[in-house]
Amino acid sequence: MTIPNGATRRSLFAWILLVLGATWSGCADVPDDGDVVLKIVWMGPELETYGVWKAGFEAEHPGVTIEQQYVSYDQGPTFYNTMIQGDNLPDLGFLFMGMIPEYAERGVLEPLDAFMSAAERAEWIDVALSAGEYKGKTYGVPLVGANRTLYVRRDWMQKVGAPEAPTTWEGVRALANALNQPPKRYGFCIGAGRQKHLMQDQIAMMWGVGARFFDREGQLAINSLQAIAYVEFLTDMHLSDQVMPPGILNLNANECYAEMAAGKVGMLFSGPWQDQLCRDAGVECEPLMIPDGEDRKMLLIVDVFGMFSTSQHKDLGYEFIRFIQRLENRRLIDMEVGGVPMTKNVADDPYYQSIPIQNYQAQRKLLQLTPKHPEWTKIQDGWGEAIQMVLAGTATPAEALNTVYDRLLKELENPALPTP
Repeated sequence: MTIPNGATRRSLFAWILLVLGATWSGCADVPDDGDVVLKIVWMGPELETYGVWKAGFEAEHPGVTIEQQYVSYDQGPTFYNTMIQGDNLPDLGFLFMGMIPEYAERGVLEPLDAFMSAAERAEWIDVALSAGEYKGKTYGVPLVGANRTLYVRRDWMQKVGAPEAPTTWEGVRALANALNQPPKRYGFCIGAGRQKHLMQDQIAMMWGVGARFFDREGQLAINSLQAIAYVEFLTDMHLSDQVMPPGILNLNANECYAEMAAGKVGMLFSGPWQDQLCRDAGVECEPLMIPDGEDRKMLLIVDVFGMFSTSQHKDLGYEFIRFIQRLENRRLIDMEVGGVPMTKNVADDPYYQSIPIQNYQAQRKLLQLTPKHPEWTKIQDGWGEAIQMVLAGTATPAEALNTVYDRLLKELENPALPTP
């Protein structure tokens, strides 16, 4: 095919997505050899696990061929939206948990409740399964999950005479200052370069200080007095204490993780993979318990696997969902990506006995998801944008949060949390 003349980078990418979608829609559901084709879209890298699952499922289901397609995390929502417009969605797909409310409202997801047995439902950790639920229906099951907790260089703590882990958020700030030795190393790091990562990296501390995205009545509250006070607290760590790298606005979360492994950061929020990153680099880091606070919670991020309502192979699609939830199959993806258990009972496997997983298990009662709003992406990105402005010194916390709040009231179809 010839690339259209005069295409801008953005329009060219959209064109490529349309071509890819059209190409897939042109594939027959039943090839010449009579096989049934089950189409799956995965966001992120082409994991080895996906190939093992494909081979195993096809071996158990003669006459079935799994056709897999991969799209990057950052382009996944755009890719799906293009497929929705072209009416050529796959049978199954990898979804961020924040996409569930939006896609459920749009009617493009198939509820799984009619397929799921009571015994299957009982195996899940409740909060993990709830990532795929919306308004009383289950639209997806957990694919892989990770908690966000504090990691610290324990050896640095000992060197500065801080043998005990902080039990309050003020204590976290004090420890960050104690570990801080700029420009050689910094006490704390957050992924402020990407709005989504900024939300993920600091939300446990935000909850602990008493700020929330919505108030008790479900109304948008990103500019509440508590939210303003929290942003002041976070900003003071950066601008006053100077415990964060000076280029923080150019770092995403993954780069912060690497900074700790490189011996440049003493404390940050990360997931179970941080342990392996540090060990590979020959440094000592370990997860800490979430400190006490006004609302002591730990963020759980769940990537969800769901079925699209246009699928012509719903029974077979759920058979694949059931297949990948077998313990031996779940273990494959958990080990490959550094995920935490999504079910209540896991095998006596060395992976699930590691320090990060044990830390997660000990704090399971603290797990909390981000709010379920059909336009959550706009809200989380708006919050991140406001914090970026404050960290850059271009606005006060009140100015930045009020500006974004006023804009969201105009942009969102309904700024309040949806009612069941």
